[in-house]
Amino acid sequence: MPRKPKAASGSTLGIRIGRNIKIARLALGLTQAELAESLDLENVTVSRIETGAQLPSIDRLDEVARVLKVSLTALLADTDKDSAITHMLVEVIKDLPAREKKFVYEFAASYAAHWNASKKK
Repeated sequence: MPRKPKAASGSTLGIRIGRNIKIARLALGLTQAELAESLDLENVTVSRIETGAQLPSIDRLDEVARVLKVSLTALLADTDKDSAITHMLVEVIKDLPAREKKFVYEFAASYAAHWNASKKK
């Protein structure tokens, strides 16, 4: 049976931060090993952070945010998984020109329509 993640410092803060890091990492298509290498950490350390068993220092968290191309606020956000993904998507496209944002929106809308249609079959 899988182990339950431990909350850092007896709170859910570590679990929340770990979840947000994992979402941002996956959004970039990075493995834990790739993130660990970028941060000069061991793979097990990234795993422990993502499960909430280890809480990174604020300096390390700032470095993680930089590597994952998200704000520190996004990693600290207390949102559910779907809201966190939405927030990360907004972060990723915020600096794009309006025309490119429209392209991303139209792609997402088209994909969602296609996916929803395939569910009805």
